[in-house]
Amino acid sequence: MPEPETWTLLRLVRWTTGYFQEHDIESARSEAEILLAHCLGMRRIDLYLNHDKPLTEAELANFKALIKRRIARVPLAYITGSREFWSLPLAVGPSVLIPRPETECLVEAVLPVLDDPDGQPKRVLDLGTGSGAITIALAHEHPEHCYVAMDRYPSALKIARQNARTHRVDHCIQWFCGDFYASLADRGDGFDLIVSNPPYICSGDMAALQPEIRLHEPVSALDGGEDGLLYLRQIIASSHDYLKGGGLLALEMGCDQADAVRSIANDVGCYVSVRVIKDYSGLDRIAVMEKISES
Repeated sequence: MPEPETWTLLRLVRWTTGYFQEHDIESARSEAEILLAHCLGMRRIDLYLNHDKPLTEAELANFKALIKRRIARVPLAYITGSREFWSLPLAVGPSVLIPRPETECLVEAVLPVLDDPDGQPKRVLDLGTGSGAITIALAHEHPEHCYVAMDRYPSALKIARQNARTHRVDHCIQWFCGDFYASLADRGDGFDLIVSNPPYICSGDMAALQPEIRLHEPVSALDGGEDGLLYLRQIIASSHDYLKGGGLLALEMGCDQADAVRSIANDVGCYVSVRVIKDYSGLDRIAVMEKISES
Protein backbone atom coordinates (compact mmCIF):
# COMPACT_ATOMS: atom_id res chain seq x y z
CA MET A 1 0.00 0.00 0.00
CA PRO A 2 1.50 3.38 -1.01
CA GLU A 3 1.92 6.13 1.55
CA PRO A 4 -0.04 9.29 0.55
CA GLU A 5 -0.05 12.29 2.80
CA THR A 6 -3.43 11.33 4.24
CA TRP A 7 -5.58 8.22 3.88
CA THR A 8 -9.16 9.45 3.92
CA LEU A 9 -12.12 7.05 3.85
CA LEU A 10 -12.96 7.74 0.21
CA ARG A 11 -9.34 7.50 -0.94
CA LEU A 12 -8.98 4.18 0.86
CA VAL A 13 -12.18 2.77 -0.66
CA ARG A 14 -10.97 3.72 -4.14
CA TRP A 15 -7.49 2.30 -3.63
CA THR A 16 -8.79 -0.94 -2.11
CA THR A 17 -11.27 -1.37 -4.97
CA GLY A 18 -8.48 -1.17 -7.51
CA TYR A 19 -6.27 -3.49 -5.48
CA PHE A 20 -9.04 -6.08 -5.21
CA GLN A 21 -9.70 -5.84 -8.96
CA GLU A 22 -6.01 -6.49 -9.64
CA HIS A 23 -6.33 -9.67 -7.55
CA ASP A 24 -9.55 -10.82 -9.25
CA ILE A 25 -11.79 -10.26 -6.25
CA GLU A 26 -15.39 -10.15 -7.45
CA SER A 27 -17.60 -7.18 -6.49
CA ALA A 28 -14.45 -5.29 -5.58
CA ARG A 29 -16.10 -1.96 -4.71
CA SER A 30 -18.77 -3.39 -2.43
CA GLU A 31 -16.27 -5.69 -0.72
CA ALA A 32 -13.92 -2.77 -0.12
CA GLU A 33 -16.78 -0.79 1.42
CA ILE A 34 -18.00 -3.67 3.58
CA LEU A 35 -14.50 -4.46 4.82
CA LEU A 36 -13.65 -0.86 5.70
CA ALA A 37 -17.03 -0.29 7.38
CA HIS A 38 -16.51 -3.46 9.41
CA CYS A 39 -13.01 -2.38 10.41
CA LEU A 40 -14.23 1.00 11.63
CA GLY A 41 -17.54 -0.14 13.13
CA MET A 42 -19.49 1.99 10.66
CA ARG A 43 -22.35 1.51 8.23
CA ARG A 44 -21.37 1.57 4.56
CA ILE A 45 -23.21 4.83 4.02
CA ASP A 46 -21.16 6.42 6.80
CA LEU A 47 -18.05 6.00 4.65
CA TYR A 48 -19.50 8.53 2.23
CA LEU A 49 -21.09 10.80 4.82
CA ASN A 50 -17.58 11.07 6.33
CA HIS A 51 -15.64 10.64 3.07
CA ASP A 52 -12.89 13.11 3.97
CA LYS A 53 -12.27 11.67 7.45
CA PRO A 54 -8.64 10.53 7.85
CA LEU A 55 -7.76 7.17 9.41
CA THR A 56 -5.50 6.88 12.40
CA GLU A 57 -2.35 4.79 12.14
CA ALA A 58 -3.96 2.06 14.25
CA GLU A 59 -7.09 1.98 12.05
CA LEU A 60 -4.98 1.83 8.92
CA ALA A 61 -2.88 -1.02 10.31
CA ASN A 62 -6.01 -2.99 11.21
CA PHE A 63 -7.46 -2.46 7.75
CA LYS A 64 -4.24 -3.55 6.06
CA ALA A 65 -4.44 -6.82 8.00
CA LEU A 66 -7.99 -7.40 6.77
CA ILE A 67 -6.98 -6.67 3.18
CA LYS A 68 -4.21 -9.28 3.42
CA ARG A 69 -6.70 -11.88 4.62
CA ARG A 70 -9.09 -11.12 1.77
CA ILE A 71 -6.28 -11.29 -0.81
CA ALA A 72 -5.46 -14.71 0.66
CA ARG A 73 -9.02 -15.59 -0.41
CA VAL A 74 -10.50 -15.82 3.06
CA PRO A 75 -14.22 -15.26 2.40
CA LEU A 76 -15.50 -11.84 3.32
CA ALA A 77 -18.17 -13.40 5.55
CA TYR A 78 -15.50 -15.17 7.61
CA ILE A 79 -13.56 -11.93 8.01
CA THR A 80 -16.58 -9.93 9.14
CA GLY A 81 -18.03 -12.93 11.01
CA SER A 82 -21.48 -12.36 9.55
CA ARG A 83 -23.69 -13.13 6.53
CA GLU A 84 -27.28 -12.08 5.99
CA PHE A 85 -29.85 -14.78 5.24
CA TRP A 86 -33.59 -14.21 4.96
CA SER A 87 -32.84 -10.60 5.99
CA LEU A 88 -31.39 -11.93 9.26
CA PRO A 89 -27.72 -11.34 10.11
CA LEU A 90 -26.15 -14.68 11.04
CA ALA A 91 -22.81 -15.30 12.70
CA VAL A 92 -20.58 -17.54 10.58
CA GLY A 93 -17.10 -19.01 10.89
CA PRO A 94 -14.88 -21.63 9.26
CA SER A 95 -16.81 -24.48 10.92
CA VAL A 96 -20.00 -23.69 8.96
CA LEU A 97 -20.91 -23.22 5.32
CA ILE A 98 -21.65 -19.62 4.42
CA PRO A 99 -25.41 -19.35 3.69
CA ARG A 100 -26.20 -18.75 0.01
CA PRO A 101 -29.11 -16.80 -1.50
CA GLU A 102 -30.32 -19.89 -3.37
CA THR A 103 -30.96 -21.65 -0.07
CA GLU A 104 -33.64 -19.03 0.62
CA CYS A 105 -35.55 -20.79 -2.18
CA LEU A 106 -35.78 -23.82 0.12
CA VAL A 107 -37.28 -21.67 2.85
CA GLU A 108 -39.78 -20.18 0.39
CA ALA A 109 -40.73 -23.64 -0.88
CA VAL A 110 -41.74 -24.98 2.53
CA LEU A 111 -43.30 -21.93 4.18
CA PRO A 112 -46.78 -22.81 2.87
CA VAL A 113 -46.62 -26.01 4.93
CA LEU A 114 -46.11 -23.95 8.06
CA ASP A 115 -48.63 -21.29 7.02
CA ASP A 116 -51.46 -23.85 7.16
CA PRO A 117 -53.63 -22.66 10.09
CA ASP A 118 -54.88 -26.03 11.33
CA GLY A 119 -54.22 -25.11 14.93
CA GLN A 120 -51.70 -27.89 15.56
CA PRO A 121 -47.97 -27.21 15.99
CA LYS A 122 -45.96 -28.95 13.30
CA ARG A 123 -42.70 -30.82 13.79
CA VAL A 124 -39.82 -29.83 11.53
CA LEU A 125 -36.42 -31.52 11.21
CA ASP A 126 -33.35 -29.81 9.71
CA LEU A 127 -30.54 -32.22 8.76
CA GLY A 128 -27.06 -30.67 8.71
CA THR A 129 -28.15 -27.31 10.11
CA GLY A 130 -24.70 -25.63 9.95
CA SER A 131 -25.19 -21.98 10.90
CA GLY A 132 -28.85 -22.72 11.56
CA ALA A 133 -29.92 -20.57 8.61
CA ILE A 134 -32.87 -22.65 7.39
CA THR A 135 -34.32 -23.51 10.79
CA ILE A 136 -33.88 -19.99 12.13
CA ALA A 137 -35.54 -18.46 9.07
CA LEU A 138 -38.50 -20.83 9.42
CA ALA A 139 -38.75 -20.34 13.18
CA HIS A 140 -38.53 -16.58 12.75
CA GLU A 141 -41.59 -16.74 10.48
CA HIS A 142 -43.40 -19.39 12.53
CA PRO A 143 -42.21 -19.69 16.15
CA GLU A 144 -45.37 -21.62 17.04
CA HIS A 145 -44.00 -24.84 15.52
CA CYS A 146 -41.47 -27.31 16.97
CA TYR A 147 -38.07 -27.57 15.30
CA VAL A 148 -35.26 -30.10 15.61
CA ALA A 149 -31.89 -29.07 14.17
CA MET A 150 -29.06 -31.58 13.77
CA ASP A 151 -25.42 -31.35 12.80
CA ARG A 152 -22.54 -33.75 13.19
CA TYR A 153 -20.18 -31.05 14.49
CA PRO A 154 -20.50 -29.43 17.96
CA SER A 155 -18.68 -26.34 16.67
CA ALA A 156 -21.42 -25.79 14.08
CA LEU A 157 -24.19 -26.26 16.63
CA LYS A 158 -22.54 -23.70 18.89
CA ILE A 159 -22.78 -21.10 16.14
CA ALA A 160 -26.33 -22.14 15.25
CA ARG A 161 -27.50 -21.79 18.84
CA GLN A 162 -25.84 -18.40 19.09
CA ASN A 163 -27.76 -17.29 15.99
CA ALA A 164 -31.02 -18.68 17.34
CA ARG A 165 -30.56 -16.75 20.59
CA THR A 166 -29.74 -13.59 18.66
CA HIS A 167 -33.04 -13.83 16.81
CA ARG A 168 -35.00 -15.06 19.86
CA VAL A 169 -36.11 -18.41 18.44
CA ASP A 170 -33.96 -20.72 20.55
CA HIS A 171 -36.99 -21.60 22.69
CA CYS A 172 -38.69 -23.50 19.85
CA ILE A 173 -35.62 -25.39 18.56
CA GLN A 174 -34.13 -28.61 19.89
CA TRP A 175 -30.50 -29.26 19.02
CA PHE A 176 -28.90 -32.64 18.38
CA CYS A 177 -25.33 -33.56 17.52
CA GLY A 178 -25.26 -36.58 15.24
CA ASP A 179 -24.85 -37.90 11.71
CA PHE A 180 -28.21 -37.39 10.01
CA TYR A 181 -30.64 -39.78 11.73
CA ALA A 182 -28.21 -41.30 14.23
CA SER A 183 -29.62 -39.30 17.16
CA LEU A 184 -33.25 -39.95 16.33
CA ALA A 185 -33.77 -43.49 17.59
CA ASP A 186 -36.97 -42.25 19.20
CA ARG A 187 -38.77 -40.47 16.39
CA GLY A 188 -41.90 -39.77 18.42
CA ASP A 189 -44.93 -39.13 16.23
CA GLY A 190 -42.86 -38.34 13.15
CA PHE A 191 -42.20 -35.07 11.38
CA ASP A 192 -44.48 -32.99 9.18
CA LEU A 193 -41.49 -31.58 7.34
CA ILE A 194 -37.83 -32.52 6.85
CA VAL A 195 -35.46 -30.02 5.24
CA SER A 196 -31.80 -30.27 4.32
CA ASN A 197 -29.08 -28.57 2.32
CA PRO A 198 -26.71 -31.56 2.19
CA PRO A 199 -23.29 -31.76 0.51
CA TYR A 200 -23.98 -32.29 -3.20
CA ILE A 201 -20.81 -31.37 -5.11
CA CYS A 202 -19.05 -34.24 -6.91
CA SER A 203 -15.69 -35.07 -5.32
CA GLY A 204 -13.99 -34.63 -8.68
CA ASP A 205 -15.33 -31.08 -9.00
CA MET A 206 -14.03 -29.85 -5.66
CA ALA A 207 -10.64 -28.77 -7.04
CA ALA A 208 -12.33 -26.46 -9.56
CA LEU A 209 -14.26 -24.46 -6.96
CA GLN A 210 -13.42 -20.84 -6.24
CA PRO A 211 -10.47 -20.57 -3.85
CA GLU A 212 -12.67 -18.92 -1.23
CA ILE A 213 -14.74 -22.10 -1.17
CA ARG A 214 -12.06 -24.68 -1.86
CA LEU A 215 -9.52 -23.38 0.63
CA HIS A 216 -11.67 -22.11 3.48
CA GLU A 217 -15.20 -23.52 3.66
CA PRO A 218 -15.70 -26.93 5.34
CA VAL A 219 -15.21 -29.76 2.86
CA SER A 220 -17.67 -31.88 4.86
CA ALA A 221 -20.45 -29.43 3.97
CA LEU A 222 -19.64 -29.52 0.25
CA ASP A 223 -18.35 -32.90 -0.91
CA GLY A 224 -21.23 -35.16 -1.90
CA GLY A 225 -19.13 -38.14 -2.92
CA GLU A 226 -18.15 -39.43 -6.34
CA ASP A 227 -21.44 -38.55 -8.05
CA GLY A 228 -22.52 -35.77 -5.65
CA LEU A 229 -25.52 -37.84 -4.61
CA LEU A 230 -24.15 -39.71 -1.59
CA TYR A 231 -26.06 -37.76 1.07
CA LEU A 232 -29.07 -36.97 -1.08
CA ARG A 233 -29.45 -40.72 -1.65
CA GLN A 234 -29.15 -41.47 2.07
CA ILE A 235 -31.66 -38.82 3.09
CA ILE A 236 -34.25 -39.76 0.49
CA ALA A 237 -33.90 -43.46 1.35
CA SER A 238 -34.34 -42.87 5.09
CA SER A 239 -36.62 -39.86 5.51
CA HIS A 240 -39.87 -41.71 4.93
CA ASP A 241 -39.22 -43.60 8.19
CA TYR A 242 -39.31 -40.28 10.06
CA LEU A 243 -42.07 -38.46 8.17
CA LYS A 244 -45.76 -38.59 8.94
CA GLY A 245 -48.01 -39.78 6.15
CA GLY A 246 -48.37 -36.85 3.76
CA GLY A 247 -45.28 -35.18 5.26
CA LEU A 248 -42.82 -33.36 3.02
CA LEU A 249 -39.11 -33.78 2.38
CA ALA A 250 -37.45 -30.68 0.87
CA LEU A 251 -33.84 -30.77 -0.32
CA GLU A 252 -31.39 -28.40 -1.94
CA MET A 253 -29.48 -30.05 -4.79
CA GLY A 254 -27.12 -29.32 -7.65
CA CYS A 255 -28.61 -27.68 -10.72
CA ASP A 256 -27.96 -30.82 -12.80
CA GLN A 257 -29.25 -33.38 -10.28
CA ALA A 258 -33.04 -33.15 -10.68
CA ASP A 259 -33.37 -36.27 -12.84
CA ALA A 260 -31.15 -38.29 -10.52
CA VAL A 261 -33.12 -37.16 -7.45
CA ARG A 262 -36.40 -38.09 -9.13
CA SER A 263 -34.98 -41.51 -9.99
CA ILE A 264 -33.79 -42.10 -6.41
CA ALA A 265 -37.19 -41.10 -5.00
CA ASN A 266 -39.00 -43.35 -7.47
CA ASP A 267 -36.75 -46.28 -6.57
CA VAL A 268 -37.48 -45.80 -2.86
CA GLY A 269 -41.17 -46.02 -3.69
CA CYS A 270 -42.44 -44.15 -0.65
CA TYR A 271 -43.10 -40.74 -2.18
CA VAL A 272 -46.02 -39.51 -4.27
CA SER A 273 -44.00 -37.31 -6.61
CA VAL A 274 -41.01 -34.99 -6.81
CA ARG A 275 -41.58 -31.30 -7.48
CA VAL A 276 -38.53 -29.36 -8.69
CA ILE A 277 -38.24 -25.63 -7.95
CA LYS A 278 -35.84 -23.27 -9.66
CA ASP A 279 -33.58 -20.79 -7.88
CA TYR A 280 -33.27 -17.06 -8.54
CA SER A 281 -31.02 -17.78 -11.54
CA GLY A 282 -33.58 -20.07 -13.13
CA LEU A 283 -31.67 -23.26 -12.30
CA ASP A 284 -33.15 -26.42 -10.79
CA ARG A 285 -32.31 -26.15 -7.08
CA ILE A 286 -34.97 -27.52 -4.73
CA ALA A 287 -36.65 -30.93 -4.72
CA VAL A 288 -39.85 -31.38 -2.70
CA MET A 289 -41.43 -34.80 -2.29
CA GLU A 290 -44.44 -35.97 -0.31
CA LYS A 291 -44.54 -39.21 1.64
CA ILE A 292 -47.35 -41.51 0.58
CA SER A 293 -50.17 -41.18 3.09
CA GLU A 294 -50.58 -44.16 5.36
CA SER A 295 -53.89 -45.98 4.90
